[in-house]
Amino acid sequence: MTTAGPKWSFYPLTITKAALNLLSMRREVAIGVPSLALVTAGGLWVQALHSANAALPRFADLCASGSYGDPAGQSLRITILGDSSLTGPGLEKGSDIWIAQLADRLPWSVDLVSQAKGGSRVRDVLLHQAADAALTQPDLFVLAIGANDALHATSTRQFRRDLEAVLNLLGRIAPVMSLGVGDLSVIPRLPKSLRSLAAYRSATIDEIHSQVAQGVSQVTRVPVRELSDAMFRSPSIDLFAEDRFHPNRLGHTAWADLFEPFLRKALQDSLVAPARLARPLTASATA
Repeated sequence: MTTAGPKWSFYPLTITKAALNLLSMRREVAIGVPSLALVTAGGLWVQALHSANAALPRFADLCASGSYGDPAGQSLRITILGDSSLTGPGLEKGSDIWIAQLADRLPWSVDLVSQAKGGSRVRDVLLHQAADAALTQPDLFVLAIGANDALHATSTRQFRRDLEAVLNLLGRIAPVMSLGVGDLSVIPRLPKSLRSLAAYRSATIDEIHSQVAQGVSQVTRVPVRELSDAMFRSPSIDLFAEDRFHPNRLGHTAWADLFEPFLRKALQDSLVAPARLARPLTASATA
């Protein structure tokens, strides 16, 4: 396989005095400390600030773009857009990202194109990623969005409206595999006093995602919380990177294993109807 180099977009984890002005906080936080708009009590904000001031590594966005799968197989293009779920902060290379691992398992020559950027909210995808993604004319879109909307208090009305716009725009071009939002309270770095609030917000955003996905044709929804929350919550295995916010290599491999049937289902919807593949999908594609 061949992959593109990293996209350097550092994740700010140390808050200086100047950064106490929340309006100046950078939006590249992928799964970061909630803003004051989310934390409604001053005591909780103090705890979040204390957590953020701890010494933590700073990771770059990685790029999953590249060639994967069987180079002798029929050509297939997958375009990905969204947040750090698709940029892998803390991993060694872009090919470690779960979607790249999955693409490399496929029996076709896969051109993976990434428009994803860590810290993105649904409005960022709508304004800054969707148009460029549409121009790639893929066989399938993969969308991961919502975690930053949950943590940064995007209104439910705006999230619903913007998600509908993104899915409808992409769905007119190709099928979409869209990830739901897992329980963000499992993030180890999140202060315990904020976890119930993070759980509530992420569940709310995920429910809206479910409702919107059901109403848009050509969308395969991945129920992330049902599939992976228990695994990421388990104390028996560490699935988080050194920043204690993002999944590590094992975490991404777990996602790849859990999401594979949904990717194959979405590809079947995309490719079987126009008979574009020289060989049929495997039996697991219909799982």
